[in-house]
Amino acid sequence: SIIKQDHPPKKIWINDTYESLFHFWCECRDNFEKVIWQIHEWKNEFVDGKVLHRFLIDNIDKFDPLKKSAAFFVFNRITFSGTTESGGFSTAAFHKRFTESSINRVYSLSTILPNTKITNLDYEYVVTEPGENVFIFLDPPYYSATNSALYGKNGNLHKIFDHQRFASVMKKTKHKWLITYDDSKYIRKLFSFANIKSWDLTYGMRNVTANSNQLGKELFVANYDIDLPQTEQLSIFYKS
Repeated sequence: SIIKQDHPPKKIWINDTYESLFHFWCECRDNFEKVIWQIHEWKNEFVDGKVLHRFLIDNIDKFDPLKKSAAFFVFNRITFSGTTESGGFSTAAFHKRFTESSINRVYSLSTILPNTKITNLDYEYVVTEPGENVFIFLDPPYYSATNSALYGKNGNLHKIFDHQRFASVMKKTKHKWLITYDDSKYIRKLFSFANIKSWDLTYGMRNVTANSNQLGKELFVANYDIDLPQTEQLSIFYKS
């Protein structure tokens, strides 16, 4: 979204194998007002967040793409870690993160996503697509968090992700690319052919308050020289 805002003439391609996230991007691009209406409808209908969470779990497979996209947003706001269909319900998140201000931020996507190509493909097809002056940013499921199963429905996309195949594909990719990864010996070995920079990230993934933050060891992995500025440690918190 930062690239889109800073360089509006650029062609942007978003791809994700997580079907619910794919629907979210598409519907926010094509029907953002209807998505927001559906989110508000559920927020007004369900005073009890736990009942809302159960309703979405029980019905999401029967939803049309628009309702699936609205459900994805709600899951992100009311579950532990914002891990959507793989996360359990959080009362604190329901009250502190599922707010009017968070819903209103969906409006900003209406100015970012128009004319953006959005697909639900295997990443290899995307990174090998011919093109000139292409830059690819990739955020794969983290290796050390595989057992936590944070990505996909019930963590299915996290459990099956093949990091070795991913490294092999990226090694052959001709376009300039940058990957964010968790720091581990295994990932460093897989990407020994690339440029790797480590950095510390303070994140608030598991809770909704800054007091419960955790320190994470992260990697930037790229097929070009990357020079990180010596700045203070980065922090990421999900705000209401």
